[in-house]
Amino acid sequence: MEEICKTMAKILLLFLYIPFACVPLYAQQKVEDTQDCEQVTKTALEQLVPIFQKNDFENLESVLNTIQSTCGENELTERLRILCTLIEKKPTDSIIGNYILKGHKNTLEVRWKSSADKNYAQIYTEHKTVFNFIPLRHTIDSLTKIKALALLNSPYYELNELERPIVLLLADHVDEIYQVRHEKVPKSAYRNKSSNGISFYAGAELPLTSMYPLFKTSPTFGIFFSSRLSNPVLVELGMKIRFNNKENNEFEYLLHNEVEVTSSEYSVNLGGTVGYKVFDNNKIIVSPKIGLFWDMTETGVGRLTTTHYTDEYGDPYEEESVQMYHINTMRTTVALAAMHHLSGKTYIGLEAAYHYVPYHWDKHLLTRMQYNYGSLQLFFRF
Repeated sequence: MEEICKTMAKILLLFLYIPFACVPLYAQQKVEDTQDCEQVTKTALEQLVPIFQKNDFENLESVLNTIQSTCGENELTERLRILCTLIEKKPTDSIIGNYILKGHKNTLEVRWKSSADKNYAQIYTEHKTVFNFIPLRHTIDSLTKIKALALLNSPYYELNELERPIVLLLADHVDEIYQVRHEKVPKSAYRNKSSNGISFYAGAELPLTSMYPLFKTSPTFGIFFSSRLSNPVLVELGMKIRFNNKENNEFEYLLHNEVEVTSSEYSVNLGGTVGYKVFDNNKIIVSPKIGLFWDMTETGVGRLTTTHYTDEYGDPYEEESVQMYHINTMRTTVALAAMHHLSGKTYIGLEAAYHYVPYHWDKHLLTRMQYNYGSLQLFFRF
């Protein structure tokens, strides 16, 4: 019995000894992990600066993964990922939500406040782990502020209500975050630019060459379905009609080996334009554009055709119809448009354009027509 008690005592002492024996090992491992994280972060920062300057996002993600594999996810890795996602115009809800949920927002606020202190170097030395081994006022912080400020001021990036406060934080404009939360976001600046629209055009088209042009200054009207204004690329698809000036616009048209002298009342254009926003301050938008249209000019010339049929009782009958002929060609357009926001989804704009219309493509047309036209149009977008 005495031997059993001694054995139990030894086992109990062993169990009591094991936790205390492991403490130095755990402490040593923790120190080693900390040293590894600091060294990895130092090396990674040297790589991140030039990569981030060039927006080399593929290599940037690789470096961030290296940091994360050793140090775990931290404020820096998620901060840079948010900026990359914004610059690439990808969805940000998930990554920003994770940034806020993990407390990284508060971490960055502390970082900016500590960086502004005159004793920032001492603060960092005493709290390296708090700052994830990234020295205060490091170049990566300066790049963060520069790129965030560029996003705020660029007309090509439209930040939503979730993105804007985070970008203000990244730019170290912390005080403005609370202003944004209480500001009413202008509908013209955000919501109304995210939907498609319809545009109505009215103006005049005139020949740019030829001493005696066939089609003189003529009124034009158009209707186009327009893509959303939140995108940098603007697309319009629709039609335009030109009511041709009737003054001396007679021309010769060959129809079945007979020359017809006729005139045109209108021309119809079907097609579209593609533009790119070069300026957008949410009030004024400027975009150069190019367009391609099928151009059909009415001639007033037709041929009477007779079609023979047989009814259900076997009796023959015939129907007459007129087949009209048109001058068909392609119209190429180069234009510059500027529009000003009025209210809601309504914009008013002005478009100046050059048109190249090679009427000679239609071999039935005998009279030589001018190819070069210019136009000025007022338009409303809804």
